[in-house]
Amino acid sequence: MVLGLVLFAAAGAAAAIGVLAALGRTDRSRKGTFSSGALSFLGSASLSSFVLVAAFLIAGSWSNINTARSHTYDEARALNTAYTDADSSTRPLLRAYVTSVIGPEWAAMQRDGGADASTWARLDAVRAHVDAEPDTPARVQEQTDLAAVYTARQIRLADTGAGLPAPMYPALIGTGLLVLLYAPVAGLTFHHREALALGLVGAVVGFGIWLVLTMPHPYAGPLHVKPTAYSQSLTRFAQLSAPTGS
Repeated sequence: MVLGLVLFAAAGAAAAIGVLAALGRTDRSRKGTFSSGALSFLGSASLSSFVLVAAFLIAGSWSNINTARSHTYDEARALNTAYTDADSSTRPLLRAYVTSVIGPEWAAMQRDGGADASTWARLDAVRAHVDAEPDTPARVQEQTDLAAVYTARQIRLADTGAGLPAPMYPALIGTGLLVLLYAPVAGLTFHHREALALGLVGAVVGFGIWLVLTMPHPYAGPLHVKPTAYSQSLTRFAQLSAPTGS
């Protein structure tokens, strides 16, 4: 995560200084032909364009992450209820399902955004076991609880496909380049202090682009949703299975 941030910031700074070195030595860049009002307007417009696109992508991605995290807790609560109402023969099957969600399924969601077939099989095994029980009010309650788990699971898996409009990403790159190109094109000359100042701006632009690209969907990247809710469910399962008075 830190390495990626440094690389993108360095790339942004290098691109800014390179553009300044290439375009900041011409007579036009040294003299400048635009009024101060025009320069101010164009500079503000280019920067505002980048900020608008970056803010949209960051806010949208963060919203997707928070929504996905909330849905994992919804499924965890449904599992806790199902475990509470389950009999002693069903509880180990529910525990095996949750363990599989934390392990192979989480890896599958991070890798390709898909469900893990073995985890589906474990949940289906829970349902098959409950369906084979005698027809009692307790069995009906278990079936109702499992239906809630299936619904929450489907919602959680749907979150793996959450994303933002694809054209926004090229727009982010384009507006970032616009910010870096504007200063030398408008007349900023190549001197050490100017290079340092524009390099810092390039570093900020590079950081913004890096941050957006590390949030492709809720379960991938350094800011991904973690299976904390399911680990808490296993802790709760242990509490519910503990002998009374222990």
